[in-house]
Amino acid sequence: MKNWILGWLAGGVLILAGPVEAANFVNGQRLYNMYCAACHGPRGEGVNPEAPKFRMGERLEQPDMILLQSVRTGKKTMPPFFGILQDTQILDILAYVRTLR
Repeated sequence: MKNWILGWLAGGVLILAGPVEAANFVNGQRLYNMYCAACHGPRGEGVNPEAPKFRMGERLEQPDMILLQSVRTGKKTMPPFFGILQDTQILDILAYVRTLR
């Protein structure tokens, strides 16, 4: 059975993004290298000064739904990826990023 992406944001906003399969780590690594490594570094060390250092666990204590929303809408110097990456692709990237610690 498929899972639904469901989460709450601050202010009581409900995110409901449809059914998804389990995150795909290999696809997440491929997408990370394409869209994220330029700023976050190939191993998550953080190249851009404002980019979290995933190797050090920065921001990774947050739930996936909060991180997914940050990627969708952008944060600081990170542009929004809404319309560029699907939610399932973002979750794949998050699964990969969590292995960089």
